[in-house]
Amino acid sequence: MSRGKKPLLQTIGREMAIITHGFDDMPEGPNIFVANHACMRDIFAIPASLPEDCDVVISSRLAYKNSSVDAAVRRLVIENALHTIPLEVHGGKEYLEVGLKMAKQALLDGRSLLIFPEGAYTGDAQVTKGRTGASRILFDANVGGVEPNLLPVGIHYEPWPTDLDAYAPQNEQIHVTLCDPIDYTAAYRDYTASTDHESRRQALRAPMDMAMRAIAEATDLPYIDKPIELWQRKTMILESGEEVPIPDRQTAY
Repeated sequence: MSRGKKPLLQTIGREMAIITHGFDDMPEGPNIFVANHACMRDIFAIPASLPEDCDVVISSRLAYKNSSVDAAVRRLVIENALHTIPLEVHGGKEYLEVGLKMAKQALLDGRSLLIFPEGAYTGDAQVTKGRTGASRILFDANVGGVEPNLLPVGIHYEPWPTDLDAYAPQNEQIHVTLCDPIDYTAAYRDYTASTDHESRRQALRAPMDMAMRAIAEATDLPYIDKPIELWQRKTMILESGEEVPIPDRQTAY
């Protein structure tokens, strides 16, 4: 069940110049909102715009890092503004699965999710190919008996942001657009019927391609049919804030 928006998120939302589009007919949750990722402020602007509360799936590095004053303050703001599910994508499958299972359980408990399938903010005025972690969560929830709506959300800034890491409101207008639900019925059917890795990969890919293209159209941004490259990390951040090496670096999704 929804836990309600935290007061700090509501305050941040009021200070941002957010203009919403398309939220009048939003289906009842649980929902998986998938959004393009322009800059740091997305993680606050979109949850503040949504009529319902949601859990935000974010990088564990972003959620846990506190090795500097700025990082510690940012972590404090995130903890006090958002309900988060940290996802470690650099530490291999074992660490990734922890976050994916937490996200699935949130849906089974009736909560909605916000996911950024691009994997990091692009910094450019464009929408890029999404990774398939959100589809994994979506399909696993269906296997568990819950059928979330898959709802693309487009975010567009005027002017386009230059300070990508700032989390405080800037002198900008933020347009947040809710798109029509993605019909993933055929993809899920193909996923459950597939017997080989490539067929399952294609089934996972289909909903994200449809969602990211819908976002590009809604925001009038160019769609780049190629994922952005994630930074090659040699360490990961634990919940304690400790930074530890990754023995065999591998991006798991």
